[in-house]
Amino acid sequence: MDIKKEIFRAYDVRGIYGKDLNEDIMERIGNAFASEFVDDTMVMGSDGRTTGPSLKKAFIEGVTKAGKNVIDAGVVPRGVCLFAAWKKGVSSAYITASHLGKEWNGVKFAGGDGNELHEKDNYRVRDIVLSGKFAEVGEKGSVEELNPTKDYIDYMLSKIPKAGDKLKVMIDCGNGTGGLAAPELFRKCGFDTSTLFEDVDGNFPNRPSEINEVTLGKLREKVSGADIGIAYDGDSDRMSLMDEKGRLLGPETTSYLILRELTKNEKGPIIANVECLKIMDEIAKKYGRDLHRVRVGNSFMVSEVYEKKACFGVERSGHFCIPSIIPVDDGIAASLYAVSALAMSGKRLSEIVDELPQYPFKRFKVDCADNKKFGVVESLKEKLSGKYERVNTIDGVRIDFDHGWILIRVSNTEPIIRLSVEADNKEKLEELASEFQKILEEEVKSS
Repeated sequence: MDIKKEIFRAYDVRGIYGKDLNEDIMERIGNAFASEFVDDTMVMGSDGRTTGPSLKKAFIEGVTKAGKNVIDAGVVPRGVCLFAAWKKGVSSAYITASHLGKEWNGVKFAGGDGNELHEKDNYRVRDIVLSGKFAEVGEKGSVEELNPTKDYIDYMLSKIPKAGDKLKVMIDCGNGTGGLAAPELFRKCGFDTSTLFEDVDGNFPNRPSEINEVTLGKLREKVSGADIGIAYDGDSDRMSLMDEKGRLLGPETTSYLILRELTKNEKGPIIANVECLKIMDEIAKKYGRDLHRVRVGNSFMVSEVYEKKACFGVERSGHFCIPSIIPVDDGIAASLYAVSALAMSGKRLSEIVDELPQYPFKRFKVDCADNKKFGVVESLKEKLSGKYERVNTIDGVRIDFDHGWILIRVSNTEPIIRLSVEADNKEKLEELASEFQKILEEEVKSS
């Protein structure tokens, strides 16, 4: 199978198994990663996809042929794999395609600090693989099987106190890896915990790995008898909360729940990516914290948490980092802290949700060929930066107004450019959407 450059993304490697990705390619990727980013030993894990075992075995083969050693954590949540590597101070790799369908698979890389490799490092792996170089030493590295889930659970229990209020928690594991750690962790933390789709099944028979309004219908049916609902994607690095009325919380509202408690004890600013809604600015202001916006991508968010000594980081896609608990992107840890914060609040989750105003928001897609989309956005950066005052170009073009904001940003995975618009009211939303959709479409047409 020919190796396609396109499987190497800014944040990870992803492809359709049998079409874009197979064991031979994964072995080469493992070898390249080990050659460049493994000093002596690394930690390896995977989610529950059916193609995971053979792809992980191939990746490990590539690593050991390069003379490096592997601690095989087995099938575990992504946060457990990152935890194990962070505790040992070594790099890690994790076989997954995150929220994508069962036909997909891939791999995510992280350094010894628990932060995912950045774009340039992922592309360094790509360049080695595409060059055909393959490191092979006389004596292969060793492989040790060691599941760190118990250590992870014990660690989390030492960081987050047992619940004073025994809330009823409904967890939708989605047949992903969340079922391997979250139910036990929540029960040991003192919560009355029930689950949906707890058993790991890489075919995702009950709902897709993605978590959104459409896929979480079963959780919505069951949550009325609980105080809070939680859902994870396939590898459990993303999480979403649902209140007892069946309302799915956006990441900004989840952040508010967490920060109501976290800011009582933790200092430092807040990190949010450029896609996060304007309510994040208001939340930061409420707690007297600076808000720093970063590029889309959880690796950028976690890096900025380190760099700015922040108390908290959030990604619009449902990634969270609470460094005082664990300094990595971990959906299970964030959800446990959120439920603990709710237990300490003395309020219903719906009451906390209703404390925040909701502003109208829209997102559009404009088709644009892959070989043109980046040029279009670069051109708009130049044109719009000279026309408006509050322009942020760290990731696309974000323009803030007194009554709202717009963001024009290239998709890293599709031949499209996205336009996001939020405003104080529907009238202002429609004005901004109409104006900037026209600007974007005209730029695409003339490119």
